[in-house]
Amino acid sequence: DFDIKEERTMTRGREEKIHETSLSPSPLCHRRISTRNINIPLDLTVEILKKLPAKSLVRFKCVSKCWSSIISSRKDFIESIVTRSLTQPPRDAHLIEDLYDKTDECLLVISSPCPQMTHKESVSILGTDHEYAREGAIYNPTTRQSFNLPKMKHSHPGLCFFGYEPLENQYKVLFIPNPVHRVEQACQVFTLGDTKAEEQWRNIQNIEYLYPSLSYRSTVSINGAIYFLSRFKVNDTTTEYKILRFDIRSEKFYNVDLPKTVTLKDLCWYYLINYQGKLGLICCQQRMEIWIMEEDAEKKTQRWSKIFFYEMGGFGNWLISDVTRAGEIVFINKPLDTLRICYYDPKRNSVRYVDLKDSYPKERGWDKSLLIRTFPDYAENTMCLY
Repeated sequence: DFDIKEERTMTRGREEKIHETSLSPSPLCHRRISTRNINIPLDLTVEILKKLPAKSLVRFKCVSKCWSSIISSRKDFIESIVTRSLTQPPRDAHLIEDLYDKTDECLLVISSPCPQMTHKESVSILGTDHEYAREGAIYNPTTRQSFNLPKMKHSHPGLCFFGYEPLENQYKVLFIPNPVHRVEQACQVFTLGDTKAEEQWRNIQNIEYLYPSLSYRSTVSINGAIYFLSRFKVNDTTTEYKILRFDIRSEKFYNVDLPKTVTLKDLCWYYLINYQGKLGLICCQQRMEIWIMEEDAEKKTQRWSKIFFYEMGGFGNWLISDVTRAGEIVFINKPLDTLRICYYDPKRNSVRYVDLKDSYPKERGWDKSLLIRTFPDYAENTMCLY
């Protein structure tokens, strides 16, 4: 009996010892790592965030104030996101507006050769295209953030132009009042994100004959300047046009000389375009004619050169929307009853089409008057508008 009891006791002791041992976790295997004491250098944090998709970055702004500041306000970070986006397969943004829809709701479609990168969303904008307006707004498709421009002291209608100044990294809005109210209200400028300004809108140089054209593609922003067509009356029966340049940094207006063979009367048939970073003029009346302006900043001279001329037809029912970085001219159908975009390459004399019919909701109906604005080479930008 003693031997049996002793054996049971020894066995039970071994079991208790084993049991006790199993309940004691190994400090090496089960130690919890506290993240509170980990200090990741700021430069490393920035580099890690640069690797993330823009959609994720927008969500991660709520992680901390530091992350939100990096993603939304840090210049080198935002530039890296824009540069990365431009190295990816090209994407174009199309804003589709129903001219008879009183809700001012538009459809934004970002098309891409890769179907998985195609995106669409509904946005509400101020339906004021081709007319003078009393208010305006800025919208960032990447962050889906909108910003209503502050109200002015005067409530007179006018036109707003949006441009970017790369040297000081500033976005500005130029407001030109309706010529009827030009005596009462001067031209004004608003700087986006300028919290130090005493007044949100600032009065600037005024030009009496400044009468911006309301025609399609009559304005373009390039390299810190806003170019637009301005019409003025020579007499009661004659109206002529000229190109004006608004320097975003100095906030001053300048005249732009025309090509020698283009008259002030004929300028109404031309579109202003951004042709691979240079101001361009294009005409498609029974011919395809493209002029490019070369500027010498040191000598302050301008020189026009005709880079393309071709006798051709078939573009009478199309409106020029813009030009891609590759030099393709983007056309939209003039009757505005179809969702087809035409891309014409003058160097190769080739045409390709993009059909947005499948991207537009069927319940809205696409066989009616639709206005399409195309913005080629859409680049993601995480900048905060406030």
